[in-house]
Order: sequence, then C-alpha cells, then structure tokens
Amino acid sequence: MQDLATLDRRGLLQHLGLLLGAAALPADALIAAKAAKTKAALSPARFKLLTALADTIVPRTETPGAVQAGVPRVIDNLLANWASPKRREELTGALDRIDALAREQGAKTFAALPAARRKTLLTPYDEAALKPIPRTDGLRGITAMMAGPAVTDAGYGKLKELIVVLYYTSEIGLTHELSYTHAPGVWRPSVPVTPETRVPGGAGGLV
Repeated sequence: MQDLATLDRRGLLQHLGLLLGAAALPADALIAAKAAKTKAALSPARFKLLTALADTIVPRTETPGAVQAGVPRVIDNLLANWASPKRREELTGALDRIDALAREQGAKTFAALPAARRKTLLTPYDEAALKPIPRTDGLRGITAMMAGPAVTDAGYGKLKELIVVLYYTSEIGLTHELSYTHAPGVWRPSVPVTPETRVPGGAGGLV
C-alpha cells in the first residue's frame, strides 16, 4: 500500500480515484461523500456485510475503529456517486465472496458471526486474496505505484485498501489512532516509542 504520509491532497484523491475506478475525483469528494443524501449503492444486507468487514479489518480496541469513523457509510456514498459501474461490481463481488465463504463454513452470514470468528475466517482468506501475481493491466511508472501491486483478488484488495485509507484519513483515525502533526517540529532522532510518540499521520491536511 502506498504510504499515506507521502501523499498530498491531490495524490490521495488520485489514489482514491484509482481505487474507485473513477477518472477523477473533485477536491471535495470525501466531504461530499460524507454528506451525501442520495440513494445508497448497497442493499441493507450488503451494507451490514461491509460494516462487519470494516469492523474486522480495523476493529474498535482502545481506540475507535473503522465503523466508529463512519467508513462504511463513506464507502457506500463513494460507490453511489463516484465509482465506475465496473469497479462497483468488482467491490460488491468481493463482499459477496466473503459472505459465500462464511456460508460454506456453516454461518448464516459473515455479519452474523461474532467478531472473533469473523477474524478467524477472514485471516487465511486475506492472505490468499492478497498474494502478489504478475501484473497484466499494463500500468507503468507512477500509475502502477499508485494502483499498488497486482494480487489474486483485486476486488478484495481494493476494498480493504479503501477501508484502511478512509479510516486513517478520517478525523478519528488521525486524532485517536495516530498522532496528527500538521506542521512537524524539529527533527529528533531515536525517539522512544511510547503512547505519546505514536507514528504521526496525515495526508496534506485532507480531513
């Protein structure tokens, strides 16, 4: 995954555009996605599945997780307003494959599983789905770097990255999970890692 700390506002939007299959995203895309009142892209069952997946990938611990940061709703709005039809199908297909895996293992749905069981089921699936494969999309240079490595299940890879990117650029992600410094101070080598010296986060002050 591209290091978010190295991306400026435009770079992050371009990255999200690639994840969504959109030609471009306007500067206020994420703000618009958070505030959108348009019809949802996902059915209630798929939205519940997305919520369970987001909670499994970035769960609530001593800090709020992806669900508390509103990531599922932002993804749904981005799918409704910015994603290409092909990418929307790819991402919902990834959701459906996870649900199918849960059903194969005797669960009613992935979302119906307790958190620990969801993690146990998703961990080997995640490892297999993100296994690198030779690139066949013809991307080169900076475009290939922004798109990330080719993996076995591209839809799942993009969905997971959307969850992580949106969480760590949310207000909650920046102020609770990371230590956000808008304008870093002097350089200090060999700083001991403590709760007060967490890794700083930020993407050009996007959110």
